[in-house]
Amino acid sequence: MLAAHEIRDPLRAAFADELFRIVEPGGQVILVEHLRDAANFVAFGPGAWHFYSRRTWDNLAVDHGFTVASSRMITPFVRAAIWRKKPWTQNCTYASPVP
Repeated sequence: MLAAHEIRDPLRAAFADELFRIVEPGGQVILVEHLRDAANFVAFGPGAWHFYSRRTWDNLAVDHGFTVASSRMITPFVRAAIWRKKPWTQNCTYASPVP
């Protein structure tokens, strides 16, 4: 938990592809992370730029074959999101399918 923000581009897309590959259709991933938001700027100062925004995480999920089933703040500084793989999706790499 709280370490996915350490995965920087371009490995972040590969990370999402791997999650998609290993999760069964209809399965889910729980992502617990700090966000680049006001509360974390108060707590971490400029270090909060190291975190990703909620939009970045949500776009990563959607771009790699998941839906964001739910999302909520579990502390003033940490968000938990549930990414659900569509039940009808084939278990293959979503972002870069093999022709």
